[in-house]
Amino acid sequence: MRLFLFAIGGTGARVVRSLTMMLASGVKGLDSSTEIIPIIIDYDLANGDKTRAINALKSYSNIHNSLYPDVAEGKNYADHFFMTKVLPLSQAGIADPVATPKDYEFNFGPSGSSIKYSDYLKMSSMPTNPNISLTGDLLKVLYDSSSSDSKDAELELDMAKGFKGNPNIGSVVFHNLRTMPEFKDFASTFNENRDRVFIVSSIFGGTGASGFPEIVNAIRTSTLATLNPAIIGAAVVLPYFDLQQYNPNNGDTGAIDAGSFNAKTRAALSFYASQNGMNTRVNAMYYIGDEFHDAYQYNEGESRQQNAAHVVEFVAATSVLDFMFRTGFAPQTSPTSLTNRDHNAFEFMVNDDQIKGSIKLPDFANTTHGLVLDDLSVFVIAMKYYRDVVCGDRNKIGSTGYNASNRFNLDSQLGKGLYGALDEFLTNNAKWGFYQWLEELKSHTHKLYPYVTDSSEPMKKVLAHKTIEVKFGSNPIKDDVLSGELNSASKDLPVYNAQTFLKVLRDVMAKKYNNVR
Repeated sequence: MRLFLFAIGGTGARVVRSLTMMLASGVKGLDSSTEIIPIIIDYDLANGDKTRAINALKSYSNIHNSLYPDVAEGKNYADHFFMTKVLPLSQAGIADPVATPKDYEFNFGPSGSSIKYSDYLKMSSMPTNPNISLTGDLLKVLYDSSSSDSKDAELELDMAKGFKGNPNIGSVVFHNLRTMPEFKDFASTFNENRDRVFIVSSIFGGTGASGFPEIVNAIRTSTLATLNPAIIGAAVVLPYFDLQQYNPNNGDTGAIDAGSFNAKTRAALSFYASQNGMNTRVNAMYYIGDEFHDAYQYNEGESRQQNAAHVVEFVAATSVLDFMFRTGFAPQTSPTSLTNRDHNAFEFMVNDDQIKGSIKLPDFANTTHGLVLDDLSVFVIAMKYYRDVVCGDRNKIGSTGYNASNRFNLDSQLGKGLYGALDEFLTNNAKWGFYQWLEELKSHTHKLYPYVTDSSEPMKKVLAHKTIEVKFGSNPIKDDVLSGELNSASKDLPVYNAQTFLKVLRDVMAKKYNNVR
């Protein structure tokens, strides 16, 4: 399978970041023949959340390509960390590309540092053109003409920071998406028998609420017989945060009103349910939100917009995986018919939807554990051993030692090459890495707190909800016992490299830490 993943706005970017962390665990059922092509779309070119997501994607892809260079020759890997291929649109096998390659995002946004909405509409030329002279007057009726420093600005809105919660502006701009070179490249390489589309967006802001319907419409009205019947899924993110008071000293105008989030959501949902709305055009809709809202620091965009990872984004990322595994969708049967397609709607709940505080592993249903959490737990446990013992202090593993470390030549390789790339993915200075992500997830009213990442805690304390009491034979969980298991698993390997090292680490941890829910 190949999945084109359209991630719209800041929420879309944050969901992609969460998905990237999940994919690092090696999600069962996917393998190295699976391709995910994230396409991040945001008119705010400098959005901090977008930058963090792209950095995570680049780091993941670097590790994947280093671990599995022979995938391009047809070799397939399953049950490995970082095994699923994640690649930008420019590497998706486009025969005759139209767009200039750009990693993981559309060239979508102002060509310069800023552009006013009125300039985007070319209103200054309208009075002199008899064919559209009245259009300018109509636009002045439809849109507010307040100055750019006003919170009510629409025609004079500086779009360098995005649409500032105005879907009535975003929908006009997004309508041109279908004419963009990147969209033409996507359309040209899409194969209805192999590929799917998934769209992630919020529906209570400006960018996501306007971008989602336009992408769907661009696909469903395409004249390409290979694209029009595409199987489409979407994560529709409902309000899950509020905003603090804005600070005009930061250059913000107060244009984004959290008090309007619910009204915008109701309007969007009403539109989706209308004739020829999204409910008749999308095969699977995942509705995700949270009634317990934190007040985020007010930022209208650009690099200052770096919101901490949230459980809602985590769940939205699981919906991407759920969609990939679902079967039985009926594609559109006719280029002009929107009624012959099945539509499915899904919700996500923890076992107690009234939880206010820490959400831990037992609060999720077994299906979610099987989908991603079991693999994620193995990855967390394996990386704790890698970070705290292999890269930390191998002397503390006792007299058994990790003899395999000599076979893998770890002493001379740690911190370099692929191991250096892994270190960057786990803990980096840019604040987007795996451990930073886990810490952010537990920083909200609804804390997602499945794992203990403190390096001072022993292996048996890695799960937040319980101490792992399993034993290896008669031996309790200790670093030296794990070392013996790793030695045993690696002693007969024909090749000793980073790939086999991580495979041994995954296999031992999956075997010994099974059923840790």
